[in-house]
Amino acid sequence: MDEIKYSSIQPIVSRIWNAYGYLRLSHEDGDKKESNSITGQKDLIHDYFNHHPEIIECGMKIDDGFSGSSFDRPAFQEMMADVKAGKINCIVVKDLSRFGRNYLDSGEYIEKIFPFLGVRFIAINDNYDSLNRKTEFDELMIPFKNLINEAYCRDISIKIRSQLETKRRRGDFTGSFAAYGYLKDPENKNRLLIDAFAANVVRDIFCWKIKGLSAGDIAERLNRDGILAPLDYKKSQGLRFATPFGINIHSVWNATTILRILKNPIYTGVLEQGKSTTPSFKVKRRILKPREEWSIVRGAHKAVIAQNDFEIVQKLLAMDTRTSPKSNVVELFSGIVYCGECGAAMVRKTVPSGKKKYIYYVCAAHKNEKTCYAHSLRDSILEGIILESVKRQVQSVLGMEKVLELIKMATLQQADMKKYQERLDKKNGEISRYKKLLCSLYENVMDGVIDKEEYQKLKKNYTGLLSEAQKRAKIIRTEIRQIMESNMEEKNWLDQLKKYQNFTVLDRAVVVCLIEKILVYKNKQVEIVYNWQEEYHWLANLLLQTQDNI
Repeated sequence: MDEIKYSSIQPIVSRIWNAYGYLRLSHEDGDKKESNSITGQKDLIHDYFNHHPEIIECGMKIDDGFSGSSFDRPAFQEMMADVKAGKINCIVVKDLSRFGRNYLDSGEYIEKIFPFLGVRFIAINDNYDSLNRKTEFDELMIPFKNLINEAYCRDISIKIRSQLETKRRRGDFTGSFAAYGYLKDPENKNRLLIDAFAANVVRDIFCWKIKGLSAGDIAERLNRDGILAPLDYKKSQGLRFATPFGINIHSVWNATTILRILKNPIYTGVLEQGKSTTPSFKVKRRILKPREEWSIVRGAHKAVIAQNDFEIVQKLLAMDTRTSPKSNVVELFSGIVYCGECGAAMVRKTVPSGKKKYIYYVCAAHKNEKTCYAHSLRDSILEGIILESVKRQVQSVLGMEKVLELIKMATLQQADMKKYQERLDKKNGEISRYKKLLCSLYENVMDGVIDKEEYQKLKKNYTGLLSEAQKRAKIIRTEIRQIMESNMEEKNWLDQLKKYQNFTVLDRAVVVCLIEKILVYKNKQVEIVYNWQEEYHWLANLLLQTQDNI
């Protein structure tokens, strides 16, 4: 609200009233009834003008979709500018709630600003006209009604916040627009469906990143292929979508847009919502909430990107990798090769020899600070070592998987599952028995089999045993769930590995998907740390134990 200095209240003497009708509607305030619709308000105000010829209608100012808790509304501010310019001197509203739901600001306008500016203010349904306000009743009721309107707005705000939080916790989508790659279910706006075309673009973006393209190169490729950027794509689907990131008439793909997609876990089926909030219904400035207060639900919708691929991309984004000046893709081992002696990164160094150039990996600590051994390894030699090692690793794991399938019924997980299920059945039997005993106690005391003192003692005992059995059953169910999740994780990493069972050429995608890091030692020994290394050792030990038990 603009600051206005009040010197004295000027009497309203004009009998010619140039008026605006002011209309406001906000579904956030709970303004859903037909009587509060813009059309309903407009008809009522037109009718009022028709019955009051001394008031000249100069137009209607409409704020459709703006909350009454703040006066920072475009149409209202335009109207106030016309008031200050002397174009109008009368404002007519349906009722005080259409004017505003903020007690202090509404009172400020009605009691001070409008009288100071010589503005006649009329609220039709509240039977209020500032020109004829003479009674003590008006002095009391207008502030009281403003207070009620603010209380109503506060109550609606609390209810909406609570409803949104409940929806977020159960995995309902509460955003205005679905992320690129998804669309809202026409039958349920809180559910996301995969948009086939856009989802394929998202898959390409992740695939290209894994293959070594930078975010800028991916954006350039999409623009060159004529793929609409998210803003224009949504508009092409008939959505009235606006974003603060768009500054041009036609939006284009850029590195920022690509990175935003690559970092968004929504593509793995995860909904992260409630990241920001407003301090109160009066303050619209949004503040970020700490991550532990977010609503995070996994499996809320179908995934576009596999969890493993998403994690690989996050690892790549965290690496300080750059493309060479003459290439638009990252080098094969960029960000993955380290010195086995000191842990520093191994960097590429080009060494000319006659008309040829040879590339070596050298320890950055020795090259820059001479704090490590002077050792190096040819890139071609390293590539050959990695290629053969990866082939052996893939075949070894897939071979173990075939053996595992043959003896699946004898695995330790199934033995554990059977053991825990037997324990759970036993606990459920105990729970059922204690419940029956508690029910029979009341009959026994009524029949005189036991007295009240024995009843209280036995009830306390059985209640304690029931509570303990229920607690143990809950623990067992948790352990069963963990075993099932472990089986799923096993399947996931094995399925990922199957993709590379027939590969013959080492490329960036194979390297980042299978290898966590490569260590090169001064004696030219190479150690490869694979992704899923712990799962690999677990599977090997599982097979060893299973074979011993057969």
